[in-house]
Amino acid sequence: MKNIFLIGMMGAGKTETGKCLAKKLGLIFVDLDSEIEQEARMTVSGIFGTHGEPFFRDLEKGVLKRIVNRNSQVIATGGGIVLDPANRLLMKESGTVVYLRASVRVLFERLKEKKDRPLLNRPDPEEALARIFQDRRSLYESCHDGAVDTEGKTPREVAEALIAKLGLKQGAA
Repeated sequence: MKNIFLIGMMGAGKTETGKCLAKKLGLIFVDLDSEIEQEARMTVSGIFGTHGEPFFRDLEKGVLKRIVNRNSQVIATGGGIVLDPANRLLMKESGTVVYLRASVRVLFERLKEKKDRPLLNRPDPEEALARIFQDRRSLYESCHDGAVDTEGKTPREVAEALIAKLGLKQGAA
């Protein structure tokens, strides 16, 4: 089975939904940010703080290239993966891209207590989130093979909606 890439804003539920989806389909779950942290031997926040976002984006691209060489994975990407056209193309060529959607209001409610989101470490984090969402929305919309709204749903419910939307069979791996 080809890979399934989960894209969307931070707080959309990519990691938790990805874990549920992988379990239901009998696939391997990969969290791209965790893979980046292992490679860099530091947290995403540490990478941003020490080396900056361009360095992080280069690492992200390299890890994505390595990971797509395997199949039968559910891959939770970072929210900014879509910023690079090469990443969007690589995901499309390597599997199915699914956009997990939520409104800025819901995303902010999910994220407001988290301190590990370097792009939100601003005087007005809600406004920063809204700006990031506005900058990325068309990229998410342009490259997905299917989208599911995550508002008011558990990760399990989102995973089940994805299985139905994509016509997948549970335990298919």
